[in-house]
Amino acid sequence: MTYPNRSPRHVIARSWRAVVALAAVTFWLSGCSVYQFDQDSMPVATPYQVTAPFHVDDASVAEWVMPESDAPRVQYSQTPAPVWYGYEEPFLANLPAIVTLSLIPIHGRSTAFSSAGVVWQEQVLWRHQVDFAAKTWTGMFFPTPFLIPGTSGEAEALNEANEAAQRVHLTALADQTRAQNERYAATDTGNPEALAQLLRSGDAPLLLPKGTAQLIALAPPQDSLEFHAQYADLPGYVGLLPEAQQAWLIGPDGLKGLQLKSALADGESVDDLTRKLILAHPEHREKAITEFVNERWGNAAPHANNAVIRSIAEAAIGAYYTPVFAGLTDGHRQALVEGGLPDELVSYMTEQAPSNEMIAIARTGSLTGADGNPLTEEELLERLVRKDNAGQFMSPYTSDGVLAEWVNMATNANMGATAGSAAMGMAGAYVGNKVLDFVPFGLGGLVGGAITSELGEEGGRDAAISASGGWEAIQSASDQSFDSLTNMAQYLKRKYGNSATYSDAITAASQIYPEFSSVLASTN
Repeated sequence: MTYPNRSPRHVIARSWRAVVALAAVTFWLSGCSVYQFDQDSMPVATPYQVTAPFHVDDASVAEWVMPESDAPRVQYSQTPAPVWYGYEEPFLANLPAIVTLSLIPIHGRSTAFSSAGVVWQEQVLWRHQVDFAAKTWTGMFFPTPFLIPGTSGEAEALNEANEAAQRVHLTALADQTRAQNERYAATDTGNPEALAQLLRSGDAPLLLPKGTAQLIALAPPQDSLEFHAQYADLPGYVGLLPEAQQAWLIGPDGLKGLQLKSALADGESVDDLTRKLILAHPEHREKAITEFVNERWGNAAPHANNAVIRSIAEAAIGAYYTPVFAGLTDGHRQALVEGGLPDELVSYMTEQAPSNEMIAIARTGSLTGADGNPLTEEELLERLVRKDNAGQFMSPYTSDGVLAEWVNMATNANMGATAGSAAMGMAGAYVGNKVLDFVPFGLGGLVGGAITSELGEEGGRDAAISASGGWEAIQSASDQSFDSLTNMAQYLKRKYGNSATYSDAITAASQIYPEFSSVLASTN
């Protein structure tokens, strides 16, 4: 028998190739991680069947939570963990891995969670969360993690954990359904007050759809609307009523259709109720802003920068604010009119807030004339201005529609946009520089700029008043005035916005009332 000639060189070459191949495989497998779902990280659960007072469309859930006949529909949703969120790696336990350069794998623990919920008419009836974990082993330079039995890849371990979490969710839902069914069965569901008390208590939220339908069914044939009004605050109650009845129960307390009709019957005027409807929008929004500030800052709010806090609150409220009369549709409004509510009232029962101008007018008083008829648009506009000079802010126009004499004096003195600030800017800068001698290094520019700006603005106002003849001359030359700069901006912009003298009037007014410019800019 002839054997191949294996010279030492040939053996060395083949051995070298084997070493290189082994090194390549080791390098390719290095840096690997394996996972093992930690079954002890969540409770062991075995779903069981239970009769439910609601119907879930999800077949995998309905298999265990079986609906009663004619049960109202709800939405069940589960949000499985898409990734492992957290990671823990104990240092002392991994000292052997550090010493051996991860020949002994680095041991860690990854965490995640899954959530599930039941929702009905945008109300969360039940929410459940399961936290779980996986054991992990990582090799930096060696593929030794693959030698650990019972491990798998990251995705496989996550899928196993999510499936186990689903079983826990279903078991928890069955437990809650059974317990709440028992509470419902112990309640006199033929007694409206007893049933409403259970629904308001929060002890049986999963029974809210069934219990609400049962409560509605207890309404008497006559005066059913008054019955429903007692329970309209229950979540989802109004939504189960016919549209014609819904219409009378939507809106803020005191301004629902049923309450407006009652107020009219008691002698309250359409004019007063219209003003309340108009002012409900800013009042409702202001209440939401105040609640947000109190919730976030509490008693610290008055001591903080109120302008900054308000800006934050307004931005936050704008993201999730629910307008007045949200949910009131055209069909609802038609039902209100057909039910006898005056059309002029119903027209203000909308999510759309009235204009700032209309809000300002409503705050001044009645929207009707002495004859009881609604004021015209021009008459409403005149409600914003006082016909005297007793207001806080003087009008640049007289009642004749011409510029007040003090405006002409300011214009003739060439009181432009920069006259006051230029005249006093140097003085402000001088005083500011003197003050900077006592300001710590690094804050001089900030403090000096604020002082210069404030002195320049105040000095510009004083110069403008002087150029206009002095404050007494301004007041004596004015036969119209305003109680607020908002009213002044609304009135001047609407009445004189297209006038050739409008620019001079605004310039002169802004000189003696420096804050007027920003109010005017924000006026629609």
